[in-house]
Amino acid sequence: MTRDELVLRLQREYADRREENLRLYDEKVAAVCEHCPGLKTLIDARHAALMGGLRNAMYPEKKDPQANVGLSATLVDFNEKIAHTLAKNGLAADALAPVYTCALCRDEGYVYDPSRHMCLCFETELNQRMLTELGLRQDQTFENFREDLFENDGSASQRSLMRRNYDICKRYADTYPDTDVPDLLFTGMSGLGKTFLLQAIAHRVTERGYGVQYISAYSLLDVMRKAYFENNSERLRPLMDAQLLLIDDLGTEPLMENITVTQLFNLLNERQNAQLHTIISTNLSIPELKTRYTERITSRLLDERRCKILKFIGKDIREKLGKTGGSDA
Repeated sequence: MTRDELVLRLQREYADRREENLRLYDEKVAAVCEHCPGLKTLIDARHAALMGGLRNAMYPEKKDPQANVGLSATLVDFNEKIAHTLAKNGLAADALAPVYTCALCRDEGYVYDPSRHMCLCFETELNQRMLTELGLRQDQTFENFREDLFENDGSASQRSLMRRNYDICKRYADTYPDTDVPDLLFTGMSGLGKTFLLQAIAHRVTERGYGVQYISAYSLLDVMRKAYFENNSERLRPLMDAQLLLIDDLGTEPLMENITVTQLFNLLNERQNAQLHTIISTNLSIPELKTRYTERITSRLLDERRCKILKFIGKDIREKLGKTGGSDA
């Protein structure tokens, strides 16, 4: 599901939320009025005065600048009488307050000061759903980066290199889409932090409101295989059009003749022609990439004008994390 589709779904949910909270408010008002004799009469009279004032302002039968003179004083008088009635019956002044899940946006999802923009509640929920939709782990973020997991045995240590890679990835995510180069290529053995930084970028870019597609190489092959056998290129359209595409573990997928190399080349070529951003992680070395995917593809990945290569070296950190396998690092 795309970000726009998630926004529409969330807007519908907010509309349902407003309707439900309005129902709860009506129930609360009815209960308070039952507890306070004469309160409903005051509330109805205040409402009638307010509606009359609005009609005078919007649909004047005759131009009478004095039509709403005294309305403010009338409403203040009703408010004081209502507050007095509540207090006399042992209720707090806010007993008739509206019911909102978020008082800031009043469950609209947007605020209008100084201009219309997403409320924090809506933006937070949207980002969480985007991350869930992408299948990302919640703990794979820049904030959770642990430098101490990497060996520190000299100036060219695993730790110093990982710190450099971290800084490059964080700057890429924070400046996207105005990055130094559109593409990144992570190379190195398993368990060295490639997937962590890949997902950290996805988290940060998503939180900043941009569309991200994150996919493993194995899942990518499945999409390409279906597109090929069904002769349906639209299956690849979400990957072709993604603002930022992240492909994890390239090289672990089966190599299928006339599918893997051809479809991958078309994907990368079309994205580069459209000036879109792509990040790929792989356990393969550069020579292994050339052997497996041909010069046509690796030439796209090795073009320094478009792609920066980040090397990951050292010891597998999964033992320190108590892990025995997988691609969490």
